[in-house]
Amino acid sequence: MSALSLHGSGGPVGRRILVTGAAGFVGGHVLPLLATMSAGAGDCVAGIGRGRAPHLPEGVSYAAIDLLDEAALRGFVARFRPTAILHLAGLASVADSASGPGQTWRVNVNGLMNLVAAVEAVPGCTFFFVSSGEVYGSAFLAGHALSEAVEPLPRNTYARSKWVGEQLLRDLLPRIGVKLVVLRPFNHIGPGQDERFVVASFAGQIARIEAGLVPPCLEVGNLSSYRDFLDVADVANAYADLIGRADALADGSVFNISSGQPRTIASVLEDLRARARVPFEIRIAPERVRPTEIPLAAGDAGRLHAATGWQPRVSWDAALTRVLDDARARLADARKSG
Repeated sequence: MSALSLHGSGGPVGRRILVTGAAGFVGGHVLPLLATMSAGAGDCVAGIGRGRAPHLPEGVSYAAIDLLDEAALRGFVARFRPTAILHLAGLASVADSASGPGQTWRVNVNGLMNLVAAVEAVPGCTFFFVSSGEVYGSAFLAGHALSEAVEPLPRNTYARSKWVGEQLLRDLLPRIGVKLVVLRPFNHIGPGQDERFVVASFAGQIARIEAGLVPPCLEVGNLSSYRDFLDVADVANAYADLIGRADALADGSVFNISSGQPRTIASVLEDLRARARVPFEIRIAPERVRPTEIPLAAGDAGRLHAATGWQPRVSWDAALTRVLDDARARLADARKSG
């Protein structure tokens, strides 16, 4: 059963849901969904993030708070008193974590520690920690989709910071009476994603080529890798489904959020190329090739399906169309404002 209402689990009304990283890519999709589902249900949704939240949904409150500002964070949590926290905030780029590991650790671990200190004021809360499918790392060398039973073997700074975050929470949250649910989303795409991520990069380059702003040559990295992609709307629905069933989830639960259907990056590019309005060439750019590439990374989301009935609903065709249309629209807006 899909949690079309935050009452989907038969839990109490009056949930108070806090989303960190609310001004980011996924936050921009989760907040409207939670706002819609909580309308008229007596639930309250709030977001915090760095900077101003664009297009804030009606009925959602927001505060600009950096997780490294411990005092501001403690004050907000004490006032809002969340019953559920969806922790999206953090640095999410593998490439950026490689070039700036110190900042990745500061934000992803120090910020998390500050949030844990803040939630001491709200025992009984459920903490949904958004980790990453990246934590499996070298375990992917098995060559098939992995379940949550597989021991993570992270290979990069970003993945290690997420895996350490999981361990910290397992140690600290039981001491303050807060339930932990770990979420491990795999690659997700959609409107609003930064071009540091591969599909958004392809779409942004295609939009600029179509507009005649750059030569008809698209730069790529390794195209042979297989990755597990989801539309961000499906990821947001998975988060909302689990939040709606917080009372029924066991403490320490771990859920993969994945399609289980890996695709080569080359096939993704060809699918986008078929939607492009002009032809272009492809050039491998050495700086775009990751040195620690895993040949295949995919997840088994059977546990999530069993718990909530969740399954991907956005077709691959629709997902790619959304990404490319968004890249074109953002470019058009930038040219108008420029």
